[in-house]
This record gives sequence, structure tokens and C-alpha cells, in this order.
Amino acid sequence: MTPYRIGWIAAIAAAAMIIVELAGHDWFLIPFSDSFRFPLWILVAVYAGLQFWVWRLTQQKLTLTDDEVARWGDKLEQATPKILRMYSQHQPVKEIAAEVESSHGIPPDVTLRYIIALAKYSGPSRSDGGPIGPGPPPDDSSSQEAS
Repeated sequence: MTPYRIGWIAAIAAAAMIIVELAGHDWFLIPFSDSFRFPLWILVAVYAGLQFWVWRLTQQKLTLTDDEVARWGDKLEQATPKILRMYSQHQPVKEIAAEVESSHGIPPDVTLRYIIALAKYSGPSRSDGGPIGPGPPPDDSSSQEAS
């Protein structure tokens, strides 16, 4: 489960705890003394915020920077057919990165982020169920009838 999803679950749980507290129930209050009870929803809300923060940091670190694109763009372009071929053969991405490093001199972390970018931009529009790359052309019954 991703930090993003965990963050949303925690945020919804915190909201539910607030509603229960506003309804007059003290189910989610932690008693520290006779006069002080700590609302559990505060901890859950902080946890949700931390999960969203982790997700944001992760998203930023998984993106190729402009400097990396400028520095490695030509070599990545040359290595793309090899990356796609190895990925379609279900090679582990760690092996793909090592192979691209030995053949093109691209650091493995740059290759891994490039693979993520390829997968991200090929996205849900794929119709072949494959990991990266365009799907097969759609069935065109009119072209089959003509042949």
C-alpha cells in the first residue's frame, strides 16, 4: 500500500474520530490524568500528514531532473530500444540498469528513474497489458474484410 493511500485512510479515520467526538462520545480520548484527555484524532491526523509528506518526497525523487535529462538524454535515447526489449522480456529492472550502465555508461539510478518515467507516460492507455510501450493496433474489422 502506498503512503498516499495510507494517508487518505488515516485522514478519513481522523475525520471519523472527530465526528464521534463531536457527537459526545469519548471513545477516542486517551486519559493522561483526571483533568487531561488527549484526542487520538490528533495523532492520526499527524500520521496522515506525514504519509502525504513521504509520498510527495518519494514522487519528487522518482522524477528525472532537467539536469539529468540534459546530461543523459542522448544516451538514454540510444538505450531506449535495449531497455524496452529487456523490460518486455521481464528482466528485473536492476539487471536492466546494470546492463545499460555497462553498455552506455548511464548510472543505474538514472536508468531506473527513466524506466519509471517510461511506464508513467505509457500509462493506462496501454491495451496490451504489457508493462511499457504501445499496445497492438486496434482490431479494424473493415481492414480484415478487405483482405
